[in-house]
Amino acid sequence: MSPVTKILGRSWRGRFPFRLGTTSFILPQDYLPNVRALAPLFDEVELLFFETPAAAHQADLVTALAAVSEETGLGYNVHLPVDLPLCHPQGRERRRAAAALAELMAALDPLNATALTLHLPYTPPERHPQARRRWQAWVRESLEEIYRRVPAAAEGLTLENLDYPLEWLEAVIEEFDLKVCLDLGHLALAGADPLAAYRCWASRCPLIHLHAAVDGRDHLPLDRLGETMAEVVLGILEAFTGTVSLEVFSLDALHRSTAWLETRAAFLAWPAQDVPPSPQGGDNGGKYPSTNRSGALRPGDGPGTGHQPGGTDRHGPHGGG
Repeated sequence: MSPVTKILGRSWRGRFPFRLGTTSFILPQDYLPNVRALAPLFDEVELLFFETPAAAHQADLVTALAAVSEETGLGYNVHLPVDLPLCHPQGRERRRAAAALAELMAALDPLNATALTLHLPYTPPERHPQARRRWQAWVRESLEEIYRRVPAAAEGLTLENLDYPLEWLEAVIEEFDLKVCLDLGHLALAGADPLAAYRCWASRCPLIHLHAAVDGRDHLPLDRLGETMAEVVLGILEAFTGTVSLEVFSLDALHRSTAWLETRAAFLAWPAQDVPPSPQGGDNGGKYPSTNRSGALRPGDGPGTGHQPGGTDRHGPHGGG
């Protein structure tokens, strides 16, 4: 029995209306030991490629990951690298970054990931409209280059909210028909309203990154959520049928998060199940949704589709989640 199964004690596969996953950095080991340990317990694993690996060196890893998926039914979503200067002021640097990202996306294509999560950081030193327009043009040029190189793989791109309002890229999101990954911890750190953000972006949101954020630190276990934020999170989850990734980076944090989620599930309309481990190893300019007493979005309010620990591990530095 793996240490993950021993500590967590049960499976969450098919437990909720959404698909539950976590990251490929729960054990302080490489991708495959993590994926094999998590496969019996979760619907998906978020593969963390925070550093850009040489795509030519990924063939064996991708083959092995695909074999685990085939054997166990595990799904994947991918966090793309955060070290590529896609929003660099110089066009040559942006084109180089887009080419490297496209090469990696092509290499990972056999994994049939449900989402390819992308960071597009705001890079100008100023935030006035003229600076924002320059940055938006840089973003558009990088996306055009990625779509030119890997048009099919690019359909899986999912833009994650960072420290600026996603509305700043609304025109780009619509132009490229991008999906959106809502990171609820990032929203909390930014002082934004997660329920309002979900209401605004639900029709484009197949993936939620879920973790607590307290005193300027995020990627904490869910038992660190305050009661107000907990009610908001549960309200969103009651309406959601995509993938929820518990974006934490240790077995202890994962254990505490799943225990919190299981306890709270007893108060929601999620059927109780006892599933043993598998034998296989912003302001949007409009009204926001009303809530019922559990904080859930009422039917019709939204489609409901479906900082880091320091140091460097073999996945690369945790430069953003």
